[in-house]
Amino acid sequence: MAMRLQLTSGIEILEEWAQAASQADRNVIYEALFSIADGSAFLVYDIFGDGRNPHNFVIVVKRNLVVKFNMRRSESSFELLYVGELQDGVIAAAWEQEYDET
Repeated sequence: MAMRLQLTSGIEILEEWAQAASQADRNVIYEALFSIADGSAFLVYDIFGDGRNPHNFVIVVKRNLVVKFNMRRSESSFELLYVGELQDGVIAAAWEQEYDET
């Protein structure tokens, strides 16, 4: 059975990003957030962990569009940390390490 998670923080990050985003981008981000909430995100998306914080994850929603969130399994919740373009410098430490090694 998939774990259900509730969004408890970060809605202002989503609202700020959504003001300038296209409807198509908003749709794919909302779909990703629903998949986090219903527990299916790890089955559907490429998700990278953050080596500096094991509770932080980055979902590659589509090319150059990511969602970074903090998952609190013990509280059955998650916190939205970032929504936006990959080039804004928000990438998982796992990616940084992966690319440094190649």
